[in-house]
Amino acid sequence: MSKSPRSQVKIILLLSVTLVLGGSLWKGLERFFHVEIEGAITPPIDAKDEADRLIQTASQNFFYHEFDLAVENYNKAITLFEKRKNFKRAARIYESIGDLYKFSNDSKDAQEAYQLAIDYHHKLHDKIGEGRAMKRIGDLHMERARLDKAGEWFGKATLAVQDAEPHIVKAKIYESQGHYFLKTEQVPKALIAFQKAKETFDKIGNPLGYDNISPMIQKLKHRQKSELN
Repeated sequence: MSKSPRSQVKIILLLSVTLVLGGSLWKGLERFFHVEIEGAITPPIDAKDEADRLIQTASQNFFYHEFDLAVENYNKAITLFEKRKNFKRAARIYESIGDLYKFSNDSKDAQEAYQLAIDYHHKLHDKIGEGRAMKRIGDLHMERARLDKAGEWFGKATLAVQDAEPHIVKAKIYESQGHYFLKTEQVPKALIAFQKAKETFDKIGNPLGYDNISPMIQKLKHRQKSELN
């Protein structure tokens, strides 16, 4: 059976988003649509559920840079999830709103949206979700060279997840903190953070993350050794 014109348009849109994100599909999707091992926030094309359709529409709004419409549709979806007491989905959408504001260079509203996500995750005792949202605030400040603030939020994120089970989010928090320490010339701390990330990638069976971070660790070990000699 041939696909409807509407479905074809959505498929083309999805492919276009992939091309726009460029180079690293995984990193691009993670940044804007929260793709992780625990699942993507963006529902499948032609979703049957009303809230999922609103999220899909918001994603299309984002693609066309219709940011106000995207936020409006995300908020409508949040309202529906709150009525259903599906607070975890609501929290994830606040993260997406934060990503949207971050992309549109609205740091203030981005941080406020991430903070709402943090508050939700905290109430749900979701350490991984809380740490992920904190990391996003750290990334926001890091990208804008506000290093003191970045370090503060990466520190909060590591504290949030330190007792959580091994998870890709936990590994990425340690990795981001390592890059912060490296940027601020705190090499011993950077090495410790990268080693924690490597151990976590190993525990969750993520060879890509493990292999990517291993050369950085070796480089820092050689650097420390050279500085001691």
